[in-house]
Amino acid sequence: MKTTFIVDIENYIILLCKQRKKTRHDTIGAKPIIKKLAKHYKPDIFYADRGYDDNNIFKLCFETLKAYPLILQRRLDVPKHRRKGTYRKTTYDVFDYGEYQQRNKIETCNSMFKRRFGSKAKSRSVKSQKIEILARVIAYNIDRIIRITKSYILLIIKITRVS
Repeated sequence: MKTTFIVDIENYIILLCKQRKKTRHDTIGAKPIIKKLAKHYKPDIFYADRGYDDNNIFKLCFETLKAYPLILQRRLDVPKHRRKGTYRKTTYDVFDYGEYQQRNKIETCNSMFKRRFGSKAKSRSVKSQKIEILARVIAYNIDRIIRITKSYILLIIKITRVS
């Protein structure tokens, strides 16, 4: 089972989850999930790893999502004039590797999810596995929301005690 997440890196909340029965290339699952993200969420920057280095994904990020794609391109040794794709060429010169390090927060979210709920689905059928993973994602998001609001509630209590 191949699962793809789109994560809010400020709050470590999983926004979208796409599951596939067979392992496929990352770009195949990314296109519909980016289109769905564009309807409900407007990020400024879209972080992704080298598996998503495709001109169509760059195009979706710029045009549909209206976000700047920070995607590390494959084969950095190839000069710009030999690269294909107009959107990939525009991001090649201004790629900020320091900002790209924010993508580590996505890997942190994946690690938190796997540590809490395990990395394997216990169900046998594919349909049950999808439901199980989706239930884990919902439980993870509820846990994150409780942890986020808990800190705000404690802060409000401390402020009201002082004043």
